[in-house]
Amino acid sequence: MTTDLWALVATLGLAIVQISLQSILVLRQAGPAWVAGPRDEPKEMSGITGRVVRAHRNLLEILPQFVAALFVVHTAGVNEQLAVSGAWLFFVSRCLYVPAYVFGPPGLRSVFWQGGQVGIIIVLCDIIW
Repeated sequence: MTTDLWALVATLGLAIVQISLQSILVLRQAGPAWVAGPRDEPKEMSGITGRVVRAHRNLLEILPQFVAALFVVHTAGVNEQLAVSGAWLFFVSRCLYVPAYVFGPPGLRSVFWQGGQVGIIIVLCDIIW
């Protein structure tokens, strides 16, 4: 397996960690009756729980773009250093995004969000160059 695909596997691991953490925190905040119930009445999570939920949701929003970029590179038969660098930049940025969102000062999470976006662009640059 190529190095950039290992970055994808690591990112999927991050998603698993985030949804697990989110599940634990939501259970603690909303209670087992709401979590096990039909959730007909939505509950907005607050505090750290809300930030963890939103950080996970943000990963789910950007993950398809990352997967698609790697798919395009591999389908085109291009697998150069740019794809590897971009994929790992995406992963590291997304790892740093979570604590920056949950605990960091305002604006810091945007830096790591941009890092993830730049990582995707770098992956796609392998197609151009």
